[in-house]
Amino acid sequence: MGRNKDLRKKIAGHQRVIELHEEKIRRQRSKDNPDEGLIAGWLDEIADHKKAIEHLSRRLKREW
Repeated sequence: MGRNKDLRKKIAGHQRVIELHEEKIRRQRSKDNPDEGLIAGWLDEIADHKKAIEHLSRRLKREW
């Protein structure tokens, strides 16, 4: 597999995790008594995945 393809697959994986966490947050917030601890944890993980995407995107641009 080419390096660019590998980087794009990794980025897509991080994006999928972000989407899943955003859906979990929406479901949790729709509850009468949402668990703010869970939401905070998912938001932290989303931030980590976004940083990873930024890093991988910079690597991808350098490969071009």
